[in-house]
Amino acid sequence: MCCASSLLVVILLFSMGTSRGRANERDDSGTITQRMIGRIGGVVDQGSRLGKEQKTAMEVAVHDFYLSTRSNISLITRDSYGSSARAASAVLNLVSNKKVQAIIGTLTSSQVELATEIDNTTKAITFISLAPTASYTRPIIQMGSNITVQLQCIADIIRHFPWRKVTVISEQSSLSESCCIITRFMEALRITDSVVEHHCTIPQTAIAEELKNLKTKTNRVFVLIQSSLEFAILLFEEAKKLGMMENGYAWIVPDDVASLLDSVDLTVISSMQGVIGIKNNYIDTSEPFKQFKPKFRHKYISQYPADEEFANPSFFALQAYDATWAAAKAIEKSEKLSSDNIFPHFEGLSGDMTLENGTVRKMETYSIINVVGKSYREIAVWSLNSGFSVEKLEPIYWPGGMQTVPKGWNSTAFLGDKGKVLRIGVPARDVFKQFVRVEYDHIQNTTNVTGFSIHVFEAVVKRLPYELPRVYVPFNAGYYDEMVEQVYHKGNLLGATYLESC
Repeated sequence: MCCASSLLVVILLFSMGTSRGRANERDDSGTITQRMIGRIGGVVDQGSRLGKEQKTAMEVAVHDFYLSTRSNISLITRDSYGSSARAASAVLNLVSNKKVQAIIGTLTSSQVELATEIDNTTKAITFISLAPTASYTRPIIQMGSNITVQLQCIADIIRHFPWRKVTVISEQSSLSESCCIITRFMEALRITDSVVEHHCTIPQTAIAEELKNLKTKTNRVFVLIQSSLEFAILLFEEAKKLGMMENGYAWIVPDDVASLLDSVDLTVISSMQGVIGIKNNYIDTSEPFKQFKPKFRHKYISQYPADEEFANPSFFALQAYDATWAAAKAIEKSEKLSSDNIFPHFEGLSGDMTLENGTVRKMETYSIINVVGKSYREIAVWSLNSGFSVEKLEPIYWPGGMQTVPKGWNSTAFLGDKGKVLRIGVPARDVFKQFVRVEYDHIQNTTNVTGFSIHVFEAVVKRLPYELPRVYVPFNAGYYDEMVEQVYHKGNLLGATYLESC
């Protein structure tokens, strides 16, 4: 009897100790999981500015959810280190060891598919992707911005000026879907009568080498369509060193970069002078945002004190907050999550959202910004349905400080060696003077070439998107056949006396 009583006491004490341990368990956000109703996993690149903001926003969302509902959600985050393999491994860990019901993060379909192939139980998990995407792939709920809309916005900017050819740059990473994205961009450009002349997918280690190569090309309009903020900082730092942020150049950056410019210092802004960017629009005057901002700043600074000066949340933080809150709300209502019950209709910090065919739909509008001085300024607002908010954009300060729109081409690169001009043979015989007339001024030692054909040619040259240094060379050593033949021979007989006088 005594032994039985002692055993009972031991069991009770052990049970109480276990319960107390669970009651005092804390998740990644610091919230006590005393009445935990579910678990949410987070997979982001915690070494990047984007990942830091997303992680902080998710933690704030879990804490706010508890204060609002008194229901605890355990948030467990893992670092993807910007690697697809690490992201898939993190997913497996959260599913197998932490038994999460939903996973939120900058996940791609390939990462989820890789995890599913390794462990079939991941198919029962709800995935919410915060990464920009060009298409919907099951079983992920796509909450990231529609990259096709972003590409259309950039295409409209190009059409506005207009530039006939552009060079596209994207960052090489294991998260890249650049093949799909460049195809979408080429489709968007098709209606603008512009084309992609060059496309470079560049690793961070090869930025300087690739930019040096691009500088030798004729095109001077560069579009960054897929890039982390960290890659863009290195890119523009090197571009400035190479003189590619001077007069004649034009640069356009995507939302991935432009929406994070509030988090960079003046050194970065200095290297990006004249850049045009598209930045996701959101309402920063609403009461919910005003309540969220100080909480986000407090938690962000506590975790990353070195970034105290740049601790304001971007649009990406709002997305992460909304995704976490929506998942928590769905868990509270139903233990089994699905795309149907997680986003029936949701009004969040990043906008009003509804789910359609696995993708969270919302009205996407973008601010067109111009980096100038110590920050940037808005020059227009763009939406898919309405285009630009104004017929004429605000004055733009281009690289080099000029307000004249760059033509987009470099004539020196077009013609080869610096200072080389295009020599154009013209018949010197006075056969059809109304078409071509050559007159010599022996006093001034000059030659004047006029006529209808010359006027037409000059009118065409003025419409070229680049400068064309040229000189007319009279030919009087034969007839038309002989003159045309000199094109093949590089004009060895074309007006030697005239060339000497130049």
